[in-house]
Amino acid sequence: SEQESIAVVRQALDLGINLIDTAEAYGNEAIVGKALHGVPRDQVVIATKKLSPAQDHSDPAGEFRRGLEQSLRRLKTDYVDIYFLHGIRPAHYRFAHDVLVPVLVKMREEGKLRYIGITEAFSLDPGHDMLQQAVQAACWDVMMVGFSVLNQSARSRVFPHTQAKGIGVLGMFA
Repeated sequence: SEQESIAVVRQALDLGINLIDTAEAYGNEAIVGKALHGVPRDQVVIATKKLSPAQDHSDPAGEFRRGLEQSLRRLKTDYVDIYFLHGIRPAHYRFAHDVLVPVLVKMREEGKLRYIGITEAFSLDPGHDMLQQAVQAACWDVMMVGFSVLNQSARSRVFPHTQAKGIGVLGMFA
């Protein structure tokens, strides 16, 4: 239930967890916003994600911007710490970089986000082909990387690059 979900987030905060990761696609940003009510904003790191608008959308940059503004309203905050382009496939990377990254940079300049991130579509890209493109760019502050006991390929294909460039890493599918 919503109340149980709020209680889980509150318990995590009480236990010292200070990174809350969500996404528009998860449908729980409003619950997270309620759970964080009254928590000093500087004591929690909020990360959220948005799927890329379709490349043939009439205004993909505007749709992406509106997505962050809606997330901010649901999360009841004026900025997020990390805003991720979510589940980017290798064939869509160039569009994400060329069309959506300038929007992210502008929103960071406006104070709506602190760090720019990207997440891979790990189940469709277990070899990290998209992230191997992304680590060549200078725009990414954080990458969400699929890494587990069953697939440790990021150890050689991604992590040396993120470490060399000082890009933060969040693990997924751990």
